[in-house]
Amino acid sequence: MRTDNYLSGVTIKNFFCLCGLLLIVGSSLALTPAADEPKPAEEANMFPIPDGTIDELFAFINTVKTTPSAERNREAVVAHLKAQVKAVVAVCDRIMELNPDEQQELKALMERLSGYAVLSQADESAAELLNGLFKQYEKDERPAVVQLIGGMRLQMKASEFFRTPDAAQAKFIDDLFLFIDTHGLDQRTVSIASSLGEALENSVTPQLGAVVYERLAKALMKLNNPALESQVQRMQAIARRLALPGQFIEVLGTTAEGEDFDWASYRGKVVLVDFWASWCGPCRAEIPNMKAQLEKYGDRGFAIVGINLDNTINEYQNYVDREELTWVNLMSQDESERGWNSPLAVHYGISGIPTAILVDKQGKVISMTARGGELNRLLAELLGSADDDTPAQ
Repeated sequence: MRTDNYLSGVTIKNFFCLCGLLLIVGSSLALTPAADEPKPAEEANMFPIPDGTIDELFAFINTVKTTPSAERNREAVVAHLKAQVKAVVAVCDRIMELNPDEQQELKALMERLSGYAVLSQADESAAELLNGLFKQYEKDERPAVVQLIGGMRLQMKASEFFRTPDAAQAKFIDDLFLFIDTHGLDQRTVSIASSLGEALENSVTPQLGAVVYERLAKALMKLNNPALESQVQRMQAIARRLALPGQFIEVLGTTAEGEDFDWASYRGKVVLVDFWASWCGPCRAEIPNMKAQLEKYGDRGFAIVGINLDNTINEYQNYVDREELTWVNLMSQDESERGWNSPLAVHYGISGIPTAILVDKQGKVISMTARGGELNRLLAELLGSADDDTPAQ
């Protein structure tokens, strides 16, 4: 997500909500305006603090947070952000003067923490104010305060996750789930964990994403909430997929022709397991290269197994006949298990296609992105160049 868009009106509201706020904040905020950018207008008195009840003051905070900057250049946006945070903090001070109950006090504390956290991305002095607020409440033993302060600290550390060494990343994951085990799940910690898992899913270390999803699923299971069952199963499936590199993959099911599929018969071959559908443009775009590689390497031990996600047999068969596809495709005979409900797609948490998984002769996954030139490179490495007479051993 681009930081300049992130600081616009609507996304500032999302940031203040604390739902994964710091996971998507980068370190690339440009604070130095270009020479030709106009200087921002004075916004110090942009949000005069009104009189009112505590509920009315909280409503005013929401108005402040959702008021966009009138100018779009960097300096003006940052100045507007500072004015917003200054107003929010002042309103929180006013609320504390009105003898709030504990829930209202916690809400005001959260607003203040959130404001300083946002501003600290653009102003170092805000980071000092944030740390001071942490210290002010760090000895408060009320469970809700402990969870709020601890969760906020974890959120801030999460923003640095991908800029830390591998050991530090593993430690953060341990710290996060130790905190969850000790204090329980809340919206903030669920957001931190799920956002981190999603980010790791598309990173160079997806196996860490598997760890996060698996541990979050276990934490959710402890809640014994039937409404969360499908979410838990989905996380477990994604974890299963992310853990595949270097591991054996099971490919079970029925072929489109209604026959039992024999995965064991493919042992000793390099196999492309391709999740695809005829309605998927990128899937269709891969077909010519897949056919070409099968022609080159089929005699050397390369095979393709398709996992088709079409909704009907006719859609699948019409495409197969037209394109003259020769490899086996798995497709359930049960209409309720087609499309995204394909058993293997559900089992491995497949949410996007094509998903092209390359399996070596021993049956272990060596690539989760075996498409185009990457597939060609891997086949040449595993089976020898198609221009050579001698295949790789």
